[in-house]
Amino acid sequence: MVEPSVEAQATSETERDRLDWARRIPWPSLTVFYLFWAIYVATGCWKWTSYNAHVHLAWAMLHGQFHLIDPPGHFEMIREAGKAYVAYGIGPTLLMLPFVAIWGLSFHQALFAAALAAWAVALWWSTLGLLKADLKARLALTACFGLGSLFWFYGGQNGNTWTIMHVVTVWGLMLAIRETLGKQRGWIVGLGFGLAVLSRQAVLLSAPFFLVLLFQGKDWRKPLGFAAGSGALLGFGAFYNFARFGNPFNNAYKAVILETTPAHLVPWGIFHVNYIPQNVQGYFLRLPEQLASFPYFSPTLDGFTILLSLPALVYLARTDYRQRLNQLALLACLGIMGLYLCYYWSGFAQFGRRYSVDFLPFAMLLIAMPTKDRLRPGLVLATLAGIAVEIWGIGWWFSKGW
Repeated sequence: MVEPSVEAQATSETERDRLDWARRIPWPSLTVFYLFWAIYVATGCWKWTSYNAHVHLAWAMLHGQFHLIDPPGHFEMIREAGKAYVAYGIGPTLLMLPFVAIWGLSFHQALFAAALAAWAVALWWSTLGLLKADLKARLALTACFGLGSLFWFYGGQNGNTWTIMHVVTVWGLMLAIRETLGKQRGWIVGLGFGLAVLSRQAVLLSAPFFLVLLFQGKDWRKPLGFAAGSGALLGFGAFYNFARFGNPFNNAYKAVILETTPAHLVPWGIFHVNYIPQNVQGYFLRLPEQLASFPYFSPTLDGFTILLSLPALVYLARTDYRQRLNQLALLACLGIMGLYLCYYWSGFAQFGRRYSVDFLPFAMLLIAMPTKDRLRPGLVLATLAGIAVEIWGIGWWFSKGW
């Protein structure tokens, strides 16, 4: 028997290494990412948005300051001692820093927002694998989230200052959820959660979901890792507020609202239980406005019920709430939505109810649990109905030139 040469052995080992490397690449997740990135870019994020406040903030931070450098006049800003500050969460800015360092103010925020949105869909696809979802159900649930919910509109319509904050929030929560249900590396969960909170503060109320699931088995390293990852980011957020306004808990957003909003719209301040009736009507009962001609319905800038924007929510009634995971996901949904129900403002201008996007990852978990074992005709119909709603919204915005 002839022994293989040293060169042949080396070639064989190299080939095996290449095959091992190829097997480690999550090809299905990459396919999902590129597919949805292409969709989101094609439906609006190819356009440059002039509402790119986070790019300007990243540029300022790269120059060693938190106040904007010659900001455009159309930004919503906080002015203090002759300086202009961004009035929103810093989460998207932190993710953009390395890219703005390369491309400067010419960095295309909308393309970046579409990429993060597509990444969030890929994370959801991966999470469904951890939940051992049937392949056909997994495909349907991925389409339900990425195309059949408001995430398509807010991830792929224009990538402006307001929408990218929702995108980063969903991406951060999806990263944290996927890691919590997977390897449970606490620091990764904490980083995802922290970036979500630095984008939309209301999602802080979802913290019990991660803490309880990480603490199962009484392994302190996991929740400590979560505390370290999220604490580092939230600590920076506190420093950011202190450096601007001398108070780690003051982001000046309240002052901006009270200064720019007519008093009759905030009779009880920014948050109050007296706002609950008007918000319940908006979140659950408000319907689109009827028109006399095609397309026969107008979404209106004040939005409409979440039952129409995500028809698959009907499956929440079939979810088994005896399971701890479902209990915690429901608690996260109720906590975030409960805060928004007490908020003075609906989210105008918007398609659907844009604040509902912030608890969408937890709602998708609750939708997936009773539908993941096999493809159900009801899920397909709900997904197709949701896709039709999103196409209507994106088409309406495009026709209006918004």
